[in-house]
Amino acid sequence: MWRYLSPLVSPPQVLRIAPVSDVTSTTGSVGIQKQIDDLNRLVESRNRMQIRFQNQLDQISQEVSQIRGSLELFNHKLEQVENRQRNLYQLIDEQKAEMAKAPANNVAGNSQSVSVDEKSAYQVAVDLVLIEKNYSQAITAFEAFVIDHPDSSLIANSQYWLGQLLYKEKKREEARNAFLIVTEKYPDSNKRADSLFKIGIIDEYLGKKDSAKAFYEKVLKEYADSSA
Repeated sequence: MWRYLSPLVSPPQVLRIAPVSDVTSTTGSVGIQKQIDDLNRLVESRNRMQIRFQNQLDQISQEVSQIRGSLELFNHKLEQVENRQRNLYQLIDEQKAEMAKAPANNVAGNSQSVSVDEKSAYQVAVDLVLIEKNYSQAITAFEAFVIDHPDSSLIANSQYWLGQLLYKEKKREEARNAFLIVTEKYPDSNKRADSLFKIGIIDEYLGKKDSAKAFYEKVLKEYADSSA
């Protein structure tokens, strides 16, 4: 009996499909690289911006420091002007007080009369302070007055003026000597309390705390009711 033999059927063909990674690897790498480049550019841009801001902050800080320095210098100069003004007002007030007391002293009868030459020389020195504001010449004038009129009743005042002017010129040791002459040689002078007080100030400035304290205590003890 004849049998029907079917033809041989070849095995089914297997279709090979490439992996996804193989297909997209190139495109994906390009995309990632682009993102990295974009991020790098963003970081660099931010860094440049931070550097620019920091430079601006440094510049502003420097300008603020310069302004602060200018203000400190201005305040220092203003303080010097105010101190000079206060000293001038004090000198004017003292001169007015001396002029007001002069007639009373003359009426009471000073043991030492003031000659015309003495008055003239003294007034010239005072005018150099109050009118001319030439303090260096005023110092010379008062020093000359002390030498030329050693017995004048105006010596104590002249020594006090010398102390004030020398202190103003920052010649503190010389100023101290002038004030000390008032305190030691002219105990009845109305400038003695202020002279003691000024010596205390000078000693304190020079770091002689014990000496300054002693002069301050002397003022408190001997001139408790005075302005000093």
